[in-house]
Amino acid sequence: MDVSRGRVVAAAAGLTLVAGITGGVVGALAAGSDEPARPAAAAPAGGTSCDVSAVAARVFPSLVTIHVQGGAASGLGSGSVLDGDGNILTNDHVIAPGAGGSVTVDFARGPAGVPATVVGRDPATDLAVIRVDKNAARLSPIAVGDSSALVVGQPVVAAGSPLGLNSTITAGVVSALNRYVDVGQGEEPAALVNAVQTDASINPGNSGGPLLDCAGRQVGVNSAGAQTPQGGGGSIGLNFAIPIGFAMSVAEQLIESGRAQHSMIGVLSVTVTDEMAGSTGLPRGAYVEQVLPGLGAARGGLRAGDVITQIGGTAVNSTDQMLVAVAEHRPGDTVEIGYQRGGTAQKADVPVTAP
Repeated sequence: MDVSRGRVVAAAAGLTLVAGITGGVVGALAAGSDEPARPAAAAPAGGTSCDVSAVAARVFPSLVTIHVQGGAASGLGSGSVLDGDGNILTNDHVIAPGAGGSVTVDFARGPAGVPATVVGRDPATDLAVIRVDKNAARLSPIAVGDSSALVVGQPVVAAGSPLGLNSTITAGVVSALNRYVDVGQGEEPAALVNAVQTDASINPGNSGGPLLDCAGRQVGVNSAGAQTPQGGGGSIGLNFAIPIGFAMSVAEQLIESGRAQHSMIGVLSVTVTDEMAGSTGLPRGAYVEQVLPGLGAARGGLRAGDVITQIGGTAVNSTDQMLVAVAEHRPGDTVEIGYQRGGTAQKADVPVTAP
């Protein structure tokens, strides 16, 4: 698979984000049963010792390599077994070269070359679900952790096949939370929503594999790593994973209907930076430049010039944080939005809609 497909320039940081798409096996964590994946409490946070060898031992029964072939395009990536029905979670950019072609799966502790079908793709969030026949292999669903309980400094483990080196484990910590990482290419917009930043190495080949807590539960989907503008390959300690809570909400929609809906409130905004706040007296937040007619914000009474500071109880200091907070709600929900207008704090109930 052409690694360049996963590149975008993060201008503010002067870095290149490279999706980990070339290489093989992904680590997915074993629950040790054929029961569907279910949420579990996160492992203790930062400062707790992490038995990486135990995490590695648990991961392999759910580990798969995904091979794709579509015309002249081919490649491989990683995925984690979600349930006893054969559903497997991965990144969309792993599957994309095989669209309209063939997809097969190799189980790390089972058969190889198992045919798979694409259940659903969501390029906008870089997530996809494929499925194998539930009788084709002994399925060990991954244990699902609680990504909302992650804290900065917490030990984590990434599993996958960087550069084709199968069943590789790397360890690190949660470096930051709630990142909004633009990984779109050209006319194919895509973003890692509410991404977990980690210094656990994520290289080409890790894509679609799990980021794990110290109890061996998946808390993220490894998706991208940064490189310097000069390239040179290898992780530099700036890597990103999609939080499993968000990934599971998309996966459930893909399994149910083959597609995922995306949430919006209908505003165009810019970030009120510290500098802007100091010179204008506005609060940090998302400054509304335009309210789109007929959508949620307009129906909730928001206007151009308002500064959104809170979404559903979550503080908003930027447009990116606003997008992340909105994405955590589904179309049809109503969310309380806190905003400032003319120096006065106000609130409004705003319907969440789909594009």
